[in-house]
Amino acid sequence: MKNLANGRFFSTYGAVSRHRELKSHRLRLRPLEITDGERITEFMGERAVTKFLLYFTYPINPEQVRAWLQSVLSLQPEQCAYWAIVDQKEDLLIGIASLTLDGPNQKGEIGYWMDKAYWGKGLMTEAIWRVIHYSFDELKLHRLDLTHMVENIASQRVAEKLGFQLEGCWREGHYKDGTFRDVKIYGMLAVDYLRMKKRFGEMA
Repeated sequence: MKNLANGRFFSTYGAVSRHRELKSHRLRLRPLEITDGERITEFMGERAVTKFLLYFTYPINPEQVRAWLQSVLSLQPEQCAYWAIVDQKEDLLIGIASLTLDGPNQKGEIGYWMDKAYWGKGLMTEAIWRVIHYSFDELKLHRLDLTHMVENIASQRVAEKLGFQLEGCWREGHYKDGTFRDVKIYGMLAVDYLRMKKRFGEMA
């Protein structure tokens, strides 16, 4: 089933890898590439997209995005995976999803953001459900974490729709744009996932 050794997480699929591609009905989650920088810079030109992201400031610039891409692509595969969320119909990168692993505790943390032009269509929910499905059904994780700044209502809706349970709040837990922000903390256990799977079925 799985083996945890020296903090590295392995499943029947081997070490978790950013090279793993995932698909859903409308989307393809492929590995990020350094050449994605131009498109990422384009859709992150909207203030609303960067407003709640810790590692980006507005206005965004290509150098900032390139430095971030180089940083995440240099991480070891047992640490995390970052995917480009691609609309299959348009063959266009419309967002980012990530899964950061804590092997010894058999859990992961999910992150995500999306081009504002594609908000309100259920696409982020679909993309993150696919990552959840992968995390529990294939990697056999025990738990997933998700956090967002309290003001980020769109992220809250995604978390709640997917079945994450609100577990608490980090008071002034993140520093963004010169201000300390409160952060909501969500969790999903494997048993929660099984309950939600009955609702979502094989949407992934």
